[in-house]
Amino acid sequence: MRVLSGIKCMKERMIEHRGVVEQIVSHTIKVAIVQESACAACAAAQFCHSSEKEKKVIDIPVQDASRYQVGQPVTIVGELGLGLRAALWAYVAPLVLLMAVLMTASSLGCGAGMSALLALGSLLPYYIILYALRDKLQKRFTFRIKNQ
Repeated sequence: MRVLSGIKCMKERMIEHRGVVEQIVSHTIKVAIVQESACAACAAAQFCHSSEKEKKVIDIPVQDASRYQVGQPVTIVGELGLGLRAALWAYVAPLVLLMAVLMTASSLGCGAGMSALLALGSLLPYYIILYALRDKLQKRFTFRIKNQ
């Protein structure tokens, strides 16, 4: 029971980002956020040149786009689990597939080079399937604008 209650608590936690409305298209608001690495917030970041800031534009579906204006500051929120699920699909699943194909090919007697090529080649269908399912995945990986 403890594990299940821990997962529920984790799902209730939210990720928040401050952003600015960059564009309004039909029922979609494009919000620009600046994503910073941990180094970017460091006081010495300007001296060591390792800080990273990256501008990202996130599409957020809304019912009433007339409530927003270009340049308006907004706060977007999403479940903490979104980042974990995205990491699973982007990094963990392909790594597991790669390693499984590599070990299977090696155990079947393929040489090291051929096993590596087969393992890398197995990622192509994975990413094609992921691309084909992008609309379905996009519905699951959505942010919303926090009520202001």
